[in-house]
Amino acid sequence: MTKTPEWKKAYIDYRGLKKCITAIRKEHEGLAESSGSEEEEYPVLQGTALEVNPQSIKGLSQQALPMGAPVEQTLIKSCAHESLRKEPQSPPVPLEAPLVHRNHDTTPTDEGRTLESQHAISFDHRVLGSSSSIPGTIPTAGNNSTTGSRFLNPKSLTSLRGRGRRTSLYTRHGVDRPATNPMERLPLNELLLQLEPIEKAFFIALDKQLDKIDCFYSVREAEFMARTKVLHEQLDELGDHKELVKSVHPHHPSVRTTCLVNISKLRIPFMSPAVDPNRTQGHDPDYLEKEKIQREGSVDADVERTDWKKKHSPVRHTGLSADPEDYLFAKKKLKKAVLEHYRGLEVLQNYRILNLTGFRKALKKFEKSTKIQAQRQYMSEKVERAFFASGKNLQEMMVNTETLYAARFARGDRKRARTFLRTGFRYTSHHFSVFRSGILLGVAIPAFVSGLCASFQQSTRDDIPAWDALLFLYGVFLIPILLLFLVGINLLVWARARINYVFIFELDTRTRMDYREYFEIPTILLAALCWAFWLSFRRVGSPHILPQYWLLVWLGFCAFVVLEPLTLFCKSSRYWFIRKTAKLLISGTRRVEFADFWMGDQYCSLVFTISNLYFFVCLYTRKFDEGWSKCGVSGSPQWPAMYVLASLPFYCRFAQSAKRYYDSGLITHLINGGKYFVGIISYLLFYLWRQKGSHSHGSIFVLWIFFNTIYSIYASTWDLLMDWSVLRPRGQYPLLREELIYSDSIPLYYFAMITNVLIRFIWVIYIPHNGPSMYLRTFICALLEVLRRWQWNFYRLENEHLGNMDQYRVTREVPLPYSFDHTHAEDADNGDDGDDQALQLVAVRERDERISRARKASSGRRAKKGEIRRT
Repeated sequence: MTKTPEWKKAYIDYRGLKKCITAIRKEHEGLAESSGSEEEEYPVLQGTALEVNPQSIKGLSQQALPMGAPVEQTLIKSCAHESLRKEPQSPPVPLEAPLVHRNHDTTPTDEGRTLESQHAISFDHRVLGSSSSIPGTIPTAGNNSTTGSRFLNPKSLTSLRGRGRRTSLYTRHGVDRPATNPMERLPLNELLLQLEPIEKAFFIALDKQLDKIDCFYSVREAEFMARTKVLHEQLDELGDHKELVKSVHPHHPSVRTTCLVNISKLRIPFMSPAVDPNRTQGHDPDYLEKEKIQREGSVDADVERTDWKKKHSPVRHTGLSADPEDYLFAKKKLKKAVLEHYRGLEVLQNYRILNLTGFRKALKKFEKSTKIQAQRQYMSEKVERAFFASGKNLQEMMVNTETLYAARFARGDRKRARTFLRTGFRYTSHHFSVFRSGILLGVAIPAFVSGLCASFQQSTRDDIPAWDALLFLYGVFLIPILLLFLVGINLLVWARARINYVFIFELDTRTRMDYREYFEIPTILLAALCWAFWLSFRRVGSPHILPQYWLLVWLGFCAFVVLEPLTLFCKSSRYWFIRKTAKLLISGTRRVEFADFWMGDQYCSLVFTISNLYFFVCLYTRKFDEGWSKCGVSGSPQWPAMYVLASLPFYCRFAQSAKRYYDSGLITHLINGGKYFVGIISYLLFYLWRQKGSHSHGSIFVLWIFFNTIYSIYASTWDLLMDWSVLRPRGQYPLLREELIYSDSIPLYYFAMITNVLIRFIWVIYIPHNGPSMYLRTFICALLEVLRRWQWNFYRLENEHLGNMDQYRVTREVPLPYSFDHTHAEDADNGDDGDDQALQLVAVRERDERISRARKASSGRRAKKGEIRRT
């Protein structure tokens, strides 16, 4: 169980609490000096995650410390629910046995059981001296009488604890067995009275963490409760939709019996949205008694559910369609929505458990460093009364979701539904994947070097017609394979930096490919390409097999790897890639997600390969004759075909930006679309200039320079400001944002910013007359563009992940198929809502008064029994 990266800010700051404990230990060891100022009195709170910025807090209040010390100024975040109820000051607790012996194997239990029930306790009057002849007394400072105070004296306890290294009083007097700390039996408010200032700072920090976690959990749980209600309505509507389709098409496969349970008869835990989520068992110590009274005095749950449903049932906004395809589409959407909802509930459950564990570990570490038993008191009086400690509503929602899923999608089989919903990604070893990838790289590099050396031999050039065109084609197909391999490095770095790329790309957590498995695909394609290159230029099989045929064999092998229906190369991930690529061709007609426009940007960096597909077909059509140069741009009447292929990724991205602007109305998407529109114009002018010859410097050349300059500045500015969110004037590092995930590689940020702008202007190498051929120049530009895109991917995903962290997004927003009109039901009951709410409020107050009286009577009886037991 690990932390959810998007909720990193909301977890307990265990590292900051450890710094507090370290400062306390150094103070006790005499390695740190404390001064009288407040900043130096709590040095551990400065510069850590526990330091609170007043500007970032909405609500400011004074919170009295529970130990009765002078009021401290503390900042508490505003929250959707009630703050923790302050406990009344308890009177001093008499000590029955201030100093006792116990065996070495005696340990305090989490259940709070007293030591008397576990081990025999004996007094040691040799340690207390003659002044302690009366049991239950501790001599105060300056008082040598034998009638010392029966109650705990803070000064005496402070002197007993001592400073510096914690040496037991028994050890100093020659007694081997340790003494029980008198503080471990005090309530928390009395215990905090005895602490030193730096130890109080630890509990102040702990309270702030508790408030933060409690606020966050309550808000998230309220959101999930509302989502559960909506999904319940949607699934009810799905049942009605199925009955409608079944009545019109009784023999259609989509309406065959797929549910053996009537969802209306399921005993689903009822959670009325009218219940205030802020009134929780975490903040109400009388919760159990209230719940008992509610169970005994309430009507049957089925009747309550039915009455509430009749009163608040929404009115259908749109009519249902009898088309089976519409029903299947709605069923698919709801299945995905329920799966995402359950995944969110699991994330919230993990969040709750990890924070509870964090509090226990922090308090245990505090006890180990200070020898002060405070875990039991703090956990029982603070943490266990917090909202997130119970998790009862969360468990009910999980059971509710499993029941709904079983009823609609698993033929009523709860076990099958639970298995499907709880099947997450299995973390397995990938040693063989890494081994195979290494072997493939090992056999690819020698073949590439040998083939490259052979291509420079004069005998090879004489034997292979149009050898330079064949070499150029291998370069054309090397570029996408290189990008695939570099994306594998992106995945590796994202996984190590805990960037949740699985959620960002909306991959299926049950079938997604690990980055070590991913490397097998580009390495096997690269190895096959290198060996095809070696076979071509080593003229293996010649003259029976022409050198040009090996490239076709490689393309066939690539098609098999991508399209094969078996599960040899992670079928689900390959088909995800195919779906996203096909969706680009219909851009503007479907909703655009992050993976869609990210894939479009990758293809924008592959313009070199896409545009030369026409050149590839033309060469094989002409059979690599001496006139193969006519297949190029210069002097070719077919240059419009190459231009259309080159601008196709830009058309797709422009359509995606227009669609996003249409859906959201945000002008930033339209501005982003303008970038791709300028790119389309610049490519048109480039091909016009190339068609007339690269030596031409007429008006077309001037316009190409002008539009390419605008596009380079436009794209560079968008990369830095929007895609990477850098060039910020105020930050820890100049020109960088405040939050950085790759904080160990700060210089690489500046290197990426500079090189990104320079490569955007790489088109200037086309201008000189002299120098390498235009084919070599285009290959160099394509290679640098792939490296720029690889670099861009790192910081684009980082920026997206930080955006998810700011919004605490951990589940995908799945559009629901049915729409309802909730205002009709609300208007119908508008006249009775006030009376109903007033009656409910009176009933709640009367019930609270009865519970309070019963609790006071029970406390009085327990107090009398305790007095009798002590006497």
